[in-house]
Amino acid sequence: MKKFSVIAIIVLFGSTLMAQQPESEMDQLIADIFEQYTAETGDEIDYETFYNELITLTEEPVNLNKAAREQLEKLLFLNDLQIENILYYIYKFGTLNTIYELQLIDGLDMTDIRRMLPFIKIETIEKKAAVLNIHDIKKYGKNEIHFRLDFGAPLKKGYMAVSDEYPDSIPYEGPPFYNALKYKYHFKDRIYAGVTFEKDAGEAFFSGSNNTYDFVSAHFQLNNTGIFKTIVLGDYRASFGQGLVFGNSFGSGKSSLVTSVNTRSSGLKKYSSTNEYGFLRGGGATIRLKSTEISAFFSGRKLDAEVRDGIISSINKTGLHRTANDLFKERKTYQSTLGFNAEYIRTNFRAGINIAHTSLEHSLQPAPELYNKFYFRGKTQTAAGLFYRTRIDKFLFSGEAALNQEMALATIHNVSFMPHSLVNMVLLYRYYSPAYDSFFASAFSENTRINNESGLYSGIEVRPYRKWRISAYADSYRFPYARYNVSSPSWGRDYLLQIDYQHNRYLNMFLRGKFEEKPDDYLPENMPAPVSVAEKDGMIRYQLSFINGRISIRTMLEMQFYKAIEKSYGFAALQDLTYDFEKIPLKIDFRYMIFDARDYENRFYTYEKDILYAFSIPAFYGQGSRFYCNLKYELSDSFSLWFKFAQTIYSDGRESVGTGQEMSYGNQKSDFRMLLKWNF
Repeated sequence: MKKFSVIAIIVLFGSTLMAQQPESEMDQLIADIFEQYTAETGDEIDYETFYNELITLTEEPVNLNKAAREQLEKLLFLNDLQIENILYYIYKFGTLNTIYELQLIDGLDMTDIRRMLPFIKIETIEKKAAVLNIHDIKKYGKNEIHFRLDFGAPLKKGYMAVSDEYPDSIPYEGPPFYNALKYKYHFKDRIYAGVTFEKDAGEAFFSGSNNTYDFVSAHFQLNNTGIFKTIVLGDYRASFGQGLVFGNSFGSGKSSLVTSVNTRSSGLKKYSSTNEYGFLRGGGATIRLKSTEISAFFSGRKLDAEVRDGIISSINKTGLHRTANDLFKERKTYQSTLGFNAEYIRTNFRAGINIAHTSLEHSLQPAPELYNKFYFRGKTQTAAGLFYRTRIDKFLFSGEAALNQEMALATIHNVSFMPHSLVNMVLLYRYYSPAYDSFFASAFSENTRINNESGLYSGIEVRPYRKWRISAYADSYRFPYARYNVSSPSWGRDYLLQIDYQHNRYLNMFLRGKFEEKPDDYLPENMPAPVSVAEKDGMIRYQLSFINGRISIRTMLEMQFYKAIEKSYGFAALQDLTYDFEKIPLKIDFRYMIFDARDYENRFYTYEKDILYAFSIPAFYGQGSRFYCNLKYELSDSFSLWFKFAQTIYSDGRESVGTGQEMSYGNQKSDFRMLLKWNF
């Protein structure tokens, strides 16, 4: 009775805070989450998969009453202890009766709950999963087809024939547009299936080297059937433990979400992205036996690689097949992978083992350089890791240790601590031997590769007052051996401070500052050898957001500085406006931005709203301005149409934009995107 009395009081006095969110508000929330998480993660994250995860969650919200840990881990803005507290509350008090009950869970404030709202639901659950039958699958399954088309102007050099104007052109094989066609099916949270067709701009299309689309992908996933937790066929991902053997390319790393640093393990999961590298192709299954889960899976697929005389000198990860050189590398070697995972799971404890064995058709032998002395060479690679997670009172411990075939060690350990509901802390240590390597590793690191690094990361989040949140991290790391463009052992440090203020439901702002120092090699004029110079770069960003019903306004100002041998500065300002019309099914997103970044090292990365299932994080340097306009129009209950037009105009006197085959004459470039979605 006490629980229900408290809930009644919360409902009476908190209803205005938890009102249903309009679509424009949900869109802005997703944009803020995406920007916050990706602001510091660098260029290597699989943005498309990450973004699609967020969009899918709005379409298929997680039912908290039956959510497993891996489902809650999709909410990347929640830290590990918050997830544990949600699971513990449901375990102790039973199923949630209303969304307002989230306010009773330790460590969740109104900002956290508002972030959760688009991605969760509260529903009663059946004690036993319903038996699948053909009638229900046909009647209640949801189908979706979407068609996407992109093109840019003016045409780039790669689309021009050799002429006096373009004497060194290497013409692309195909037409200058991007196209993707996707079909998706799902039945509740039990069955997922789909197929993806995609061609990049410049790739042949039903001609030349392609009789169809350049990239074709298919997937099937079946959940919770008998002893099987998951069955996957076709293209899929595998993520277990802390990612030292199998990890996602998102879900870990430094960001302004300072206490969310653990790799989020999703197990076996369908793959529907258009990225052409970093996934598995084959099949696998996870079975549940009381307190144990066992996964076994296999993969076999062709990789793009430069192969000469039976030797792989490099693996191409771009997925682009536009020129003769690209086609020479296309699908030139075969990669097979066998994987195994076993986990023992209890309420406050889990531990397990990961094993991966990968074989290549040809021997990988990259050209010897000082920085790649310890990189993997050969045909077969094996890695195995032990991982754990346990909670003791207010502490959460997790980690993994892995060895490869060279007996090189990679290990990572994390402790999260919540001494008070308003304070959350995390400490993370990692050591990755220079000789450690695993094809599918993706864990917390400064480097893009999981090797040649040791470091200590600490993060803290404090909510001193109801409307305020202070977040900070410090990361100190060392590279025991030479790395790319650094010829000797080196070090680095990285700091971030962010202050958030939530004035009310409609108005919020933040101020973010970041500083990083890391050595790099430079070759000054009249010097016989490069010298090591400490690169220092920093940024300050201010953002103000106002959301009220059908209108959303966001203002952002950012300053950057960079110092190596010389100093340079950069500045950017942007204004966003979103309006959702009431009497017609139309929504408009508009942005205008100016930037001044004379040095490439001061380039700006800014997240842009886009058509459905697409993302944009362009980089800007030089002087200029940019604007874009998105339109979404609901043609009917089944059909939706999206348009985006974007244009960048440079005012720094340049006569061309881009480099190499991507160069175009003039001081501006424009992009157009269109997507048609059909639900049935």
